[in-house]
Amino acid sequence: MKRLYIISFILLLFSTNSCIGDLDTTPIDPNIVTAEQVYSNPDNYKSVLAKCYAALCLSGQQGPTGDPDLGNFDEGYSSFIRLAFYIQVLTTDEAIMGSQTNGLRQLATNSWDANTAILNGYYARLYQIIGYTNEFLRQTTDEKMNERGHNDPSFRQQVAYFRSEARFLRAYSYWVLLDTYGKVPFVTDADKQDPQFLPQQISRTNLYSYIENELKEIETALPEANEYGRVDKTAANFLLSRLYLNAQVYTNTPQWAKAAEYAEKVINSHYSLSPKYLYNFLADNNTSPEIIWSLNMDGIQAKTYGGTTFFVLAQTGGTMLNYLNMGISGGWGNIRVRPEFVNKFQTSDQDFMPSDPNAFTKNDSRALFFNIGHKKEIAALPGTFQDGYAFTKWRNVDKNGNPGSDAAYVDTDFPMFRLSEAYLTAAEANLRSGKSSEALNYINIIRNRAYNNGNGAISMTDLNLDFILDERSRELSWELVRRTDLIRFNKFTTADYIWSWKGNTQAGKAVDSKYNIFPLPSADITANPNLIQNTGY
Repeated sequence: MKRLYIISFILLLFSTNSCIGDLDTTPIDPNIVTAEQVYSNPDNYKSVLAKCYAALCLSGQQGPTGDPDLGNFDEGYSSFIRLAFYIQVLTTDEAIMGSQTNGLRQLATNSWDANTAILNGYYARLYQIIGYTNEFLRQTTDEKMNERGHNDPSFRQQVAYFRSEARFLRAYSYWVLLDTYGKVPFVTDADKQDPQFLPQQISRTNLYSYIENELKEIETALPEANEYGRVDKTAANFLLSRLYLNAQVYTNTPQWAKAAEYAEKVINSHYSLSPKYLYNFLADNNTSPEIIWSLNMDGIQAKTYGGTTFFVLAQTGGTMLNYLNMGISGGWGNIRVRPEFVNKFQTSDQDFMPSDPNAFTKNDSRALFFNIGHKKEIAALPGTFQDGYAFTKWRNVDKNGNPGSDAAYVDTDFPMFRLSEAYLTAAEANLRSGKSSEALNYINIIRNRAYNNGNGAISMTDLNLDFILDERSRELSWELVRRTDLIRFNKFTTADYIWSWKGNTQAGKAVDSKYNIFPLPSADITANPNLIQNTGY
């Protein structure tokens, strides 16, 4: 299967200390690289598109620490999916870690503010992606193509696909901003390239409508199938299903029927479930038939301390490597799971079995814990790596146990969109719409794949919204959706669901509802008079 690998070629370096710099673009070296030099050669267009994708998984030009994209921010921390883990997982019941750098303790205990570095880095990274895609779209209009004499029909069609992919990446970035920061600065390729330009703030409802319209337009422009690592028509439908599933949070108007409709489009596409759950998180997961969109990692070509290198190494420590093959030479011994996540699985599945490190003989193969020498409860912070069970879901080995290409940097791709999530979205949306039998069918398809005996099916009497929320955690753990799910179920800040260290107490407690949304960075509020801070910050 073909893969889109990230290329070190860079077109433009964007100022990303705040979103205001989105339109302030300058060549890396005016004597060597200009937009006209780059875009005059048709061979360069895919390389520039690759950089737009790369901003989601890499964090610099040389890797892993040589030349960061974001100024004043550690390159290892600034990888999008590493930052997204802190935002979407560390703030919830699924993970805890001892580190306190850059505001990690604040995130882990739901006590952040407008100066929390991780939040500001995440915001900057998203606007960097928007900046890259905006510039690519400016440089690939029909007018620009005509000026450069690029008239070959097949090349023009290829560029049309490239443009729809860039629009998708921009829409995805704005969806993340919608979900995490709410009303944010808004800028597109239609805005003037003026260093003094100050973006207006868009309301959450209007941003929702913009994303919806963009995705519907590009859904017809994207190819039915694409090179592995690049988005296709199904990816647009998938993101629409996520948007509609959370519409009530974003706009106060639920869209359950649309969420089910678009999730079912994904289910009926050419993707299919992998025979084993674990196969989606190994070094050869590019062979999984259920990964709709991946961020492609490579231990040789894409060295980073972010990406899946972070997922594998940060979850590995202590004596784990004495019992199972993770494909790495050592771990960081940092991230563990909170007990509330462990307890979502049957007691008999919670222990690590040295004779079955892949959990292929457990009832539920998703119970991928390591607890030899570990305590389930986390009595104090920061604690040690043994305070809390370790997780073994992400590994740098293939299905046969062969290690990846490098023992320090991981080959495992990150599955941004997986087919199983569409089944769970369809289940929830149908249940909320009163279609219980359809919901039960979708849930049981996922559970029967997860259960090693193929018999994880539940009955109608077991099915309710709380069960679906727990099932989403079991299936999609550490896949960057947990915070969003808890907010949709009104359990993220409220007393309806408490987990260890929520609200900075070991027993956990409710927190201020302002934490359902993140604050805009103080620096942007100061620099742009068009912006109003989110309530409570």
